[in-house]
Amino acid sequence: MSYKDFLRDVEKNELKKVYLIFGKEMYLKDMLLSTLKNKYIDKAFESLNYIHMDGKSISSDMIINACETLPFMADKKIVVVEDLSSFKSGNKEGNFSGEEDLIKYIPKISDFCCLVFIIKEDKVDSRKKIVKSIKKEGLIVQLDKLKDEELNKWVIDIFKKNNKKLVRNVLIHFIQCSSYFDTNTNKTLYDLENEIFKICNYMGEREEVTKEDIDKMITKSLQNNIFKLVDFIGQRNSSNALSVFNEMIMEDEPLQVILHMVIRQFRLLLMTKLLNEKGYSQGNIAQKIGIHTFVVQKLTSQCRNFNSDELTNILKACMELDQNIKTGKVDGKIGIEILIVEISNKIKKIN
Repeated sequence: MSYKDFLRDVEKNELKKVYLIFGKEMYLKDMLLSTLKNKYIDKAFESLNYIHMDGKSISSDMIINACETLPFMADKKIVVVEDLSSFKSGNKEGNFSGEEDLIKYIPKISDFCCLVFIIKEDKVDSRKKIVKSIKKEGLIVQLDKLKDEELNKWVIDIFKKNNKKLVRNVLIHFIQCSSYFDTNTNKTLYDLENEIFKICNYMGEREEVTKEDIDKMITKSLQNNIFKLVDFIGQRNSSNALSVFNEMIMEDEPLQVILHMVIRQFRLLLMTKLLNEKGYSQGNIAQKIGIHTFVVQKLTSQCRNFNSDELTNILKACMELDQNIKTGKVDGKIGIEILIVEISNKIKKIN
């Protein structure tokens, strides 16, 4: 289930006895807990009715006792347990000494209590008894990254709270530059919020956000720079491609990592190109390649600068250079610079 199911329970006052919330989008986790507290907890009695526990240093008895103590001057008591080892991936049943006690207790949780387990894991083992028990008695909530219009609305809302507005093409540019969907980063909504704050502070009293504001203030990720480099190659602009490459060198990005990412980008472009030519939708391409639909949109746009044969030949040249660098036949920096110029010049001009 998604975080929206949790919010729906709170809104309808149909709170379940137990929840397991997992995922790395901690912004959503904090939002869910804040919504829960605002709905059920009087600030005057928060210390009595809202119990937050560190799962690394507690026993099952401590959790059960917290749940069994009656709420004070309220209908609900909220008990939150974070990072209990029972849910960690790779942990076998029984690693947490009180796991069996919790499994037996979960069906008996009183109506006045809501027990919330939170873990910062991408997955939970649905075969574990404790997970099955929570699923039967309550709800398991996965905190996925926001997608499509949901993410667009969130970004617009954060800018709006800072008295800024942006048109759709600038919004898309911000999301592209944010690297939120990059596979080699752990960007979260908190990171995006920080980027938005930086842009808003830079703008001062001005209201309309521009692409130039974003380009000047946003932190560029390696994957975003690789995309720009390949984009310039596709435009036959070797000068700008070399500038991006040298910027990455000045930022101390390892040569082998840069080349690896370039190879990966061209491999994704070739797969996207071939699947597009076969008539696959962007959603199907995303599933087959194992990346987000938003990234496929960027790839689809970029691969228009290349034909399939060009992408195949570029990949061969990149792989050959990689081998030559590893065996010491070619200096890494010079080799990549020559590669950028050569493949830029060999790309057919697209009108």
